[in-house]
Amino acid sequence: MVGRTRLTSLSKCLGFLLLLIISLSLSGCSSGNSQETVSIGISQIIENPVLDLARQGFIDALKEKGYEDGKNIEIDTQFAQGDIALTTTIAQNFVSQKKDLILAISTPSAQAAFQSTKDIPILFTAVTDPKVAGLVENLDAPDGNITGTTDMVPIEEQLRLGKTIFPHAKKVGIPYNTSEVNSQVQIELAKEAAKAEGLEVVEIPVTNSSEIEPALSGKINEVDFLYLPSDNLIASSMPIISKVALDNNKAAIGVDEPMVKGGALACQGLDYYTLGYQTGLMAVEVIEGKEIKDLPVLRPTETALTINKEIAEKLGIDFPQDILKEAIIVEGEN
Repeated sequence: MVGRTRLTSLSKCLGFLLLLIISLSLSGCSSGNSQETVSIGISQIIENPVLDLARQGFIDALKEKGYEDGKNIEIDTQFAQGDIALTTTIAQNFVSQKKDLILAISTPSAQAAFQSTKDIPILFTAVTDPKVAGLVENLDAPDGNITGTTDMVPIEEQLRLGKTIFPHAKKVGIPYNTSEVNSQVQIELAKEAAKAEGLEVVEIPVTNSSEIEPALSGKINEVDFLYLPSDNLIASSMPIISKVALDNNKAAIGVDEPMVKGGALACQGLDYYTLGYQTGLMAVEVIEGKEIKDLPVLRPTETALTINKEIAEKLGIDFPQDILKEAIIVEGEN
């Protein structure tokens, strides 16, 4: 009888241990499943060298912090090909797919994402003025589900560069897309900055790529040089702009290195790869639990002088050696 009682007790103990092992095993599985793959949707208004650099910087920052596409994150990149209406479709698809995070590259992409969801965290990059675009009210303390990095470069630096190269210049031509909020903001800022340099702004408004060549050709002889704002249509049309400018022996001052590589003479611009990288670091913080309201909009703090040597030679411009030593030198027209 005693032996049977002991055997029963032993069986109960073994049963308890077995249940405990199963419970711990299931708990371990549950813990592993809690680290699910993070789904990220990237909406980019158009493919061009500038925005592509920002996207690559974003992805590289994630990877360097341990978040790699196909392993513990899943990145779905969609391009609107310059169609603003399509940015809304892309954003709504991301919402219906319940993405964990959305990266919006460009102002139209960011506006579409923000209008489509107030729940999914949204990061933006390559947005010139987030306040005017209606994305945030306070750059230092976003109060919604959206924050990111702005590419607002000091326009006065670009115009000062143009005036330094062309000291007798009186008029600067600025081609821009009338349908982009970014561009409209920059035109107004350029008008103010131009006054300090003794320059008059000649606006060259366009709505699509087919209008750029005739619009430029019609105004190019009225200006002393061109200033190319941070504008997706303009950035994607550099071969056309470069050709018209060179054919009329005029220079274009850009806002970033890809523009200079594409045929602008020079820029005092920012690095879009770095801008995207900074946005990627913000994404890591969001993934790891930080709230959007605790992530202020980041603004570029450094610019670099970039000069296209080939364009300078074609225009007969000799830069002083002390400037060339400090500059990034590139070649080519596109």
